[in-house]
Amino acid sequence: MSSAEIARLLGSPERTIRQRVNHLIDKEIIKPVAVVNAALFGYDLVVDILCEVEVTQRESVLSALRQIPEISYIAFSTGDQDLSIQALFKNSANMHEFITHKIYQIPGIRRTRTVLVPQIIKDTYQWLPPKEQK
Repeated sequence: MSSAEIARLLGSPERTIRQRVNHLIDKEIIKPVAVVNAALFGYDLVVDILCEVEVTQRESVLSALRQIPEISYIAFSTGDQDLSIQALFKNSANMHEFITHKIYQIPGIRRTRTVLVPQIIKDTYQWLPPKEQK
């Protein structure tokens, strides 16, 4: 939404809105980003892949994963798995090829567990901090 639209909705001057938004950006409270709609590019298949990684090779595994374009998200995790990644594909054949010829070819990845994500209800970019209870 533009500053002008926000100003009209709130009944405030556009300049005030622009200054406040810039302040939030400067303080790193918000980060303006463009979010690609992967489905419009044919990437309808989303999977979460949980990886068990050799501790001594964690940094090299992370470095390799960062280079793979299909991966949209990488995070450390706790429990049975060391890393959680999310990847997007056009079809299940692409997913299978990715797991067998990219993921399992990375030295240090011991085991994976793949979970198909049939529908994302709330995406990470939609998160807002909860309102404080008094």
